Amino acid sequence: MAATSRIRAFIFDLDGTLVETEQLKAQSYATVVGSLTGANSPDHRAVELYERIVGSTDEMVCRQMIEEFDLTSALEPLHGEPWVNLHQQRMDEYRGSNGTPENLRANVYWHSASLLREQKSIGRIVAVATSSFTDEAKRVLDAIGLRVLLDGVVGRDAVTNPKPDPEIYLYIMDRLGVEPGEVIIIEDSPIGIQAASAAGAAWICVSTAFSRPAIESTSWMDEQWIVHDPAKLNETVSRRIDSVEQA
Repeated sequence: MAATSRIRAFIFDLDGTLVETEQLKAQSYATVVGSLTGANSPDHRAVELYERIVGSTDEMVCRQMIEEFDLTSALEPLHGEPWVNLHQQRMDEYRGSNGTPENLRANVYWHSASLLREQKSIGRIVAVATSSFTDEAKRVLDAIGLRVLLDGVVGRDAVTNPKPDPEIYLYIMDRLGVEPGEVIIIEDSPIGIQAASAAGAAWICVSTAFSRPAIESTSWMDEQWIVHDPAKLNETVSRRIDSVEQA
């Protein structure tokens, strides 16, 4: 890292950014919803719903699934909440099928993982701030071999307000001892970019086949910092660093 660089840290989202867990999670929701509605086959409406609100917390997704697919009567409340039951069923399905360590390793986004490794190798701080719960984030990061490199991992359970609120990014920046102007955040969804922007940090949005529809339906994001072609990520990172240095 150049001695005069203002950028001291890169903070990465996890799901859809470092590994394509969003698609894997959506498939697990489809299986569980199909079971709850009696279809006994995956309900692909669940995938469509998940795609619309990609980047949301598990609670937000579960509540939306329950409302749209009228699942309340099929769910015995856990801890007083039907959404907790749905979340538990989805996690059991996910960890036993779509989200196994083997599947996680097969769905790593190597362009983003390589960026993380490169920034660590040149002396920058690297961390993850995710809407997943911290224990699940650590499980995924262990499976794909990145947790050992990280200076911090923060999940949704560490804060009161989830993305798009900036709290999780402000919290981890405080833990890392960096200011927003010293950080670049790598995200994959409009919800994540809202949080990054509100935190006052520079950001780059790396789209996926799953998140691209939500990105393209959003008009407020600066297109020069949206990466649709992974081959252009490093060039965009260089331009983003330059834009901060010259500000």
